Amino acid sequence: MLIIASVGLHDTEEKTRKVLLTGADILRFNFSRRTPEENINFIKVAIETIESLNTGVKIMVDMPLNKIRLGDFNIKNFAVREKEDFICKSASFTLDCNEFIPINTSKLGEKVKLNQIVTIGDGEIAVQVIKILDSDTIKIKILNNGIIQYMTTFNLPPNGDVVKLINKYKEIFEKTLEIKPNYFAISYLNKETNEKIKKMDELQKHLNRARMLIKIENKNAIDNLEQIFQDPFYDMVLLDRGELGVNIPFEKLAIVQKYATRLSKKYNKPLIVSSQILESTTNNFIPCRAEILSLSEMVMDGVAGIMFCRETGYNTRPAYSISVAKKIIEEAQKYLKSK
Repeated sequence: MLIIASVGLHDTEEKTRKVLLTGADILRFNFSRRTPEENINFIKVAIETIESLNTGVKIMVDMPLNKIRLGDFNIKNFAVREKEDFICKSASFTLDCNEFIPINTSKLGEKVKLNQIVTIGDGEIAVQVIKILDSDTIKIKILNNGIIQYMTTFNLPPNGDVVKLINKYKEIFEKTLEIKPNYFAISYLNKETNEKIKKMDELQKHLNRARMLIKIENKNAIDNLEQIFQDPFYDMVLLDRGELGVNIPFEKLAIVQKYATRLSKKYNKPLIVSSQILESTTNNFIPCRAEILSLSEMVMDGVAGIMFCRETGYNTRPAYSISVAKKIIEEAQKYLKSK
């Protein structure tokens, strides 16, 4: 089973080295965060580390969406409690979230409605808009205890500017030619937009070398899932459970994953499952039992790979999450061979 490890915003060469030595197969760089130039510089360092270790680890560029995100915080993680009130502003950075929480979009006050409930990240926190102060500023009430992390998604509908997104893709495809990524992960938006992406001259230059993953993140992708699995342009399908958990009713998620697994077998196209694979290992020595069962079941269902997000992107001990995953995967594989 492939293990894809996300590289965090502030990861060091030493941390990347540990991830590589523990057994990651692919390093994922999320181009929704950092500028293309910043990401490329990080990838160059990772490539040097891979070459110094003489490993065959590959590089994945995860293409962005026009999603609305929180800005950066001085403390990176901000604890909140149910019923607390905070100010949110259109901004890219704050020194103190108690003063305001930055939302990295213009005219925030015009993009929300009074009493609207918005989730943050993969749904860890929900907030309610209780006052619109001006075109850039709102007041929110926290609906549950938890941690707000810098630069995670503020789950309003994404910017529908397809032209802007297409231009962003062109820029990334062109600028990444020098580093020759092994994989690109592209979101499924709709048939028309994805056909435009597939025909880009900038993308065509990568096709003799790079493999393409298509990300399933919304209802539109699920409605077209069988056609997506049949599309020869895409080498793998990536089921993004983090995005799906906030974009469709969460109670349907297991059914969608089972459906994708059946299609993967039917059309002989590898399926990668992403998000909250072993997230409890960021703190726990023994992972959450539901995570152990879920990962074991994925192995036995024939899922081709997993992609770690916070387990390696935010975790101070990412190598531990990978080592735990390998134990669970190997045990499930032993069981399959014994049958």
